[in-house]
Amino acid sequence: MNEIKVVGIIGSGKMGSDIFNYLSDFRYELIWFTRNPDHKETLGKTYHKKIKRQLKHGIISQEVFDLRFKYRITNNLSDFAQCDIIIESIIEEPDVKSEIFHQLDKIVKTSCILASNSSSILPSELSENVQRKNRVLGLHFFYPIAFKNVVELISSEFTDDISLEKAKLFLDDIKRFYLEQNEDSAFILNRILLQIQIVAFDIMKELGLGFKQFDDIAKQLVPDFGLFEMMDHVGHNTMYNAIMNYSKKDSDKMKYEPLLIELKKSNSDSGNNASNLFYDLDTDLKTITQEDANKILNKINETANKYLIEYSEKYHMNLFNLKKGLEELCGIML
Repeated sequence: MNEIKVVGIIGSGKMGSDIFNYLSDFRYELIWFTRNPDHKETLGKTYHKKIKRQLKHGIISQEVFDLRFKYRITNNLSDFAQCDIIIESIIEEPDVKSEIFHQLDKIVKTSCILASNSSSILPSELSENVQRKNRVLGLHFFYPIAFKNVVELISSEFTDDISLEKAKLFLDDIKRFYLEQNEDSAFILNRILLQIQIVAFDIMKELGLGFKQFDDIAKQLVPDFGLFEMMDHVGHNTMYNAIMNYSKKDSDKMKYEPLLIELKKSNSDSGNNASNLFYDLDTDLKTITQEDANKILNKINETANKYLIEYSEKYHMNLFNLKKGLEELCGIML
């Protein structure tokens, strides 16, 4: 089986940058794509300044510096021609991602794996205009990668065994724990978390609490982030689109409606994806009782356990691995 030596990364936002920085600790030839020529120059200057400082202070050796100095930052997709795997991490819009995959399909060598870091768009949706559908799969990393040791490895009905095995060897090599999924079980960790968030939203409204007020209690069980804080961080428009995608896999679509309505309202009121967040709405909060706090914690724990078992049985996934994945995602221990 061909060894992965040249890795391409598409996207210079938060997640693309995190993937690049994480992989720079391994001995790959890295090529990093950003569409904006000016951003390319900025990224290059910042990165080279960083590794020169690391060399100066003895954080990396001269050998490692020489390797990392050769990493390429480009705004030309043709530079990916010799990549063994390409990880796409751009805006969560199917049409934009599909177009990138279509362009890459005409550039890269036959054996190259085309992987998407999408958190809600299936590999089959991204390979509609790709001839080598057998080389397309999902590699869903979680941010920040250094502290979230879990990746969702997602295959479609077209993904072949060679591509899957190469992807597994790659994830082993970069020391990532992974959950192997097909398109029925895809994005299973976010889907379990979403069931908790749906219940959390209902309880919060029932008790008349604020979003941050609720999160302060919930963090006793879900310590890595607040359930609504996470939505604010991701962005309400992105969350809305992701939940719409996840709901397609559920026969009970009505349970998603209250949260979707709230996200849509917030996004339409603000006119963008960065303001009018849930935490901004918390005013004139009532005092929370210990009884209410216990109710919140019990319901979160009950919901998490329910869907862990339900999904592990429904999708024939190892329950222990699913628990480990959820713990890596949000810190909850069940």
